Amino acid sequence: MSRDLTPEERQNFIGLYGIGEACEKCGNKDVLVKIWEKHGSNAYEVGGDLGASGIVGAIVACESCGHAQTLPRSRILEVAA
Repeated sequence: MSRDLTPEERQNFIGLYGIGEACEKCGNKDVLVKIWEKHGSNAYEVGGDLGASGIVGAIVACESCGHAQTLPRSRILEVAA
C-alpha cells in the first residue's frame, strides 16, 4: 500500500533523503511525497518509520508541473548504512 506524507513527515523525509523540499524540475515547493511501506512496518501510520526498515520506495511529485522523482530502494538502503 502507499500513502501521502503529512507536512511534518515530509520534513523528516527531507532530512533523511535530501529530496522532497521542492520540485527538481521547476522549483515549486508544493510537492506531494508518496511512500510505499515495507510489509510488517508501521510506515502506513502517520509518524511511522520512514527509514529502510519502514519503506521500500517513494516518489516526489510536483503539484504544479507534474514532474515526479523516484526514491528507489537502493537509495533508501544507502541512507540506512
